[in-house]
Amino acid sequence: MDICSIIDSLQCLADLHLHLDGSVSVASARRLAAIEKVSLPDDDEILRNMLMVSEDCADLNEYLERFSLPVSLMQSKESLGAAAYDLCITLAEQGLMYAEIRFAPQKHCEKGLTQKEAVMAVLDGIRRSGFSAGLILCCMRDGKDNSVENLETVRLSSEFQNKGVCACDLAGAEALFPNENYISIFDEAGRLGVKLTVHSGEALGAGSVRTALENGADRIGHGVRSAEDENVVSLLKEKDIPLEICPTSNINTCVVQNVSELPVRKFMEQGIRVTINTDNMSVSSTDIKNELKKNSKSIWIWRAGT
Repeated sequence: MDICSIIDSLQCLADLHLHLDGSVSVASARRLAAIEKVSLPDDDEILRNMLMVSEDCADLNEYLERFSLPVSLMQSKESLGAAAYDLCITLAEQGLMYAEIRFAPQKHCEKGLTQKEAVMAVLDGIRRSGFSAGLILCCMRDGKDNSVENLETVRLSSEFQNKGVCACDLAGAEALFPNENYISIFDEAGRLGVKLTVHSGEALGAGSVRTALENGADRIGHGVRSAEDENVVSLLKEKDIPLEICPTSNINTCVVQNVSELPVRKFMEQGIRVTINTDNMSVSSTDIKNELKKNSKSIWIWRAGT
């Protein structure tokens, strides 16, 4: 049996980097639109293309534009709960045993919800699904002065710690708004004892990862550009910090041109803990088995040589 067949048969998979708003299926989008009373195209293919990034995507900033529609469909307790429920059912059907789903509660307050109500709605959807999932709350780097909202997100991560929430995150346009602008988030997470994963080493280079590590990050979202600086790679190993690598997403956002450029095997050989994840199942039109297959050669060769 070849490695791809083995992956197809697996029923014990996990995804540790998975955005709720980037993983809304066509069927779920229609369900949410009915709740929110939002009009969508009747043609499923047109809708799918609205949720999915194009093949000629220029960069991360263009990639992030695909989140506007799904976010608009999740502005109530009912729609947020339904989105989380639908995603968890899909993950279970795909053979996953565990996932960590992340979303930015501050993005779902346009119709009067509080961040806390948004968090509780998503947790309720996960609970009703019966699927085993942790929730990660994302602070946002998006150009506006949202420091108050971000600090509230960190504090909610603490309030719901061990009650469904497993970590806090910093997400958004890394190149436009670097980690150095958000040290208050790192400080507050450290003060409250909140686990922190940070999107770094995607749109910016290894220096972005270093800033995250030096300010207390427990995991790095993406982190592929850490390979540009051996000192940063050494720091990852020294601190035993896992990387959440998302192959198709990194190709979509032009971090690499193809999967062979991803330093997965190099990281593993250097003793770095690497996880393979989807990032956004709908935006990148992928699932966890597809991501594992894309990296099967690197992983299989490395395992065979150990």
